[in-house]
Amino acid sequence: MQEHDLLATSWTWAGDGSIRERVHAVGAAGFAGLSLSLDDLHEVRATTGFPELRRMLDGAGIVWVQLGPLDRWWTCPSRTSDESDADRGVVLEAAAALRAWQVVVRADTSLPGASPIAMADDWNVLAGQAEGVGAQLVLEPEPWSNLPTVERASRFVATAGHPNGGLLLDAMHALRGGSTLASIRQGVSPVTLAAVELSDGLLHTPAGMTLAEESREARYLPGAGAWDLPGFVRIVRELGFDEPWGVEVRTPGHRAMPVADGLRMAAAATRAVLDAADAFGTPAVPAMPSSPAPTSAVDFEPPHGRPHDGVRRRDAGSGTPA
Repeated sequence: MQEHDLLATSWTWAGDGSIRERVHAVGAAGFAGLSLSLDDLHEVRATTGFPELRRMLDGAGIVWVQLGPLDRWWTCPSRTSDESDADRGVVLEAAAALRAWQVVVRADTSLPGASPIAMADDWNVLAGQAEGVGAQLVLEPEPWSNLPTVERASRFVATAGHPNGGLLLDAMHALRGGSTLASIRQGVSPVTLAAVELSDGLLHTPAGMTLAEESREARYLPGAGAWDLPGFVRIVRELGFDEPWGVEVRTPGHRAMPVADGLRMAAAATRAVLDAADAFGTPAVPAMPSSPAPTSAVDFEPPHGRPHDGVRRRDAGSGTPA
């Protein structure tokens, strides 16, 4: 089995413990990366400080750091508040101090949503700012946004054209947005694919839930749902992506568990899915021995012709007990 780098998204390692305790739990569970939400970043900036957090991450063996998601990054009347400027500022400051790998942004989920064409210039500005602090800018499309499919989001990133821009391919958002493994293979440009998140789900959205509610409440452990996640992994590998694998688990049961236990379970479940993807096309088990085997205990002749204790050996010539 191959080794794989896993990244715990912010919801997977959320909990009531201190950030020091939770970062330690992420590393102890075998994750090599984590994502920090805007709430995490504002709290750390006001308390622990980013340099100390970087020391915590180094001590836990965390090498992949992802920040966000950031919204309200495009220009329009409803997106010019001081709050959005503060969010952008803390993300860029943290990216520089934490040596972040990526900054994640959302598409527009307001109604009516902005035209993606109108967002391209702002995307390029932000991609340049992220590049200036050493991080890649990645877009996470959602089915209820103005970029509802991963294929359309990939075209947006490619058309905007900034070399520091990329696409985050979330299994739940992709499949609930109507994509199939075939459409992902054909419609996602390999040059745009920059990050992948794994979770599992039911065959259909649970009755009474919106897609957004399902995304918040019914993201099951990889391998615990109805989706072909090993096939999904193989498709994104064909597109050129491999490591780190984001893991996003969001269920009431997961949140109720101690953080350390939930992280270990999430890591083990994800590695089982990745092992299944690795094993595709290889022999399922080693070849079985071809030598004859005894058919029963009484047929077995121990060394030096002595029968086992308590076993009466039949005489081959007479067919009667010896």
